[in-house]
Amino acid sequence: MTGMPRFSVVIPLFNKASHVADALASALGQSCPAHEVIVIDNGSTDGSREIAAATSDPRVRLLDLATPGPGGYAGRNLGIRAASGDWIAFLDADDLWTPTHLADIARAIADDPAAGSIATRFDHAFERRAQPQRTAPALGAPVTLDFAAFLEAWLAVRECPMWTGAIAVRRDLLLDAGLFAEDRGVRGGDKELWLRLVRRAPLRYVPRISAVFHRDSENKVSKSTTTLDLPMLAGTARAMMDSASPREIALLRRLVNQEIDHYARYSMKYPGRTAIRPGDVYLPEGLRTAALVLAARILPPTLRRGGHALRDRLLARA
Repeated sequence: MTGMPRFSVVIPLFNKASHVADALASALGQSCPAHEVIVIDNGSTDGSREIAAATSDPRVRLLDLATPGPGGYAGRNLGIRAASGDWIAFLDADDLWTPTHLADIARAIADDPAAGSIATRFDHAFERRAQPQRTAPALGAPVTLDFAAFLEAWLAVRECPMWTGAIAVRRDLLLDAGLFAEDRGVRGGDKELWLRLVRRAPLRYVPRISAVFHRDSENKVSKSTTTLDLPMLAGTARAMMDSASPREIALLRRLVNQEIDHYARYSMKYPGRTAIRPGDVYLPEGLRTAALVLAARILPPTLRRGGHALRDRLLARA
């Protein structure tokens, strides 16, 4: 690629009236200007669509999902297909970028033109506090990660180096990878896609904080869905093992176990019973996780929910 990248910003929208104007302002106010900002409305009923439509900047394009549905995957896919830029930068309608976010990404692209994805660091913003993204020591300076190094950085801190609101991806790579798996669920599809992307082309990571992830905003998908099903990335990781190196296989096994452990722990707070089975866990390294999954399946709901509440109280005091 020669010259400056053309960024198509893709923003899925559903009932974010108190946030969307700020999100759009942060996308339109970049020191490295976006080529276009594509907002995809998912049938908003709170005036969100009207706020986006009233934006006077000619770079803003407003699209509507023909069949509104849960989650933002279908909206993002529509935006990717409609985009005319060569890089897709994702932003949710309740999150923000600093003014240099796209400039930081453009610099990272220039530093390593072979990278297929660029990720920056971000802040988790809660109602009363902010917490920077946890990162592995290897991510303390700008670095390019191959697939194995990406998995190692993810496993080191139990947090994926990529978050949707702080990444940009080559549009051709997204199309080649197959976009978001919009028909397979409404939770965990972002991490599943990141696996497919970094398997195809390396990730360039920039440790500068340039985005804000609002954890307590309205209508968040993570607050309206459960972790009772097997993580979406588990099947993708297993399929990748057929052609992976021994090192990659070992890391993928650990990642599947880690995500199952995460889902099983959070499944304790729901009245329904997890669909994850101990046999979904890789052994022997996942023995403790298999025991947790078994407990999530056999304990009565009152015990599960009481234990989860106690754990939250203990963590809050720590």
